[in-house]
Amino acid sequence: MGLLGLIIGVLLFVGLVTYHATFLIPIPSTFNPPPSNPDLAAYVSTVRTLGWISIVAMDLAVSLTVMIAWIVGGMKGEQSEAMRRGVFLFASVFLTVWLLFSFFAYAIFRSLLPFP
Repeated sequence: MGLLGLIIGVLLFVGLVTYHATFLIPIPSTFNPPPSNPDLAAYVSTVRTLGWISIVAMDLAVSLTVMIAWIVGGMKGEQSEAMRRGVFLFASVFLTVWLLFSFFAYAIFRSLLPFP
């Protein structure tokens, strides 16, 4: 069960990063010409860099939380069955809330702050 938790954590991290990366990949220049102002270009680059750092750090934290919950929930020990089910339920609900929050947060930011 511990190996399953590790595999789920790694796959979850890869899936979350690729899902959130779609929000920060720049639009091709045929649709949107690159900014001619160097300050604006530096600003856009900084925002995208900070966005990538945020995505990787937060998705790693979420995937590690779910992975540890699976490992702890799958351990045979002095935990009751209700506690193990609670840990699995926490991992599922936490991931679902994170996906909903991140989708709506990026959708709102994209509509409010159009990036060149």
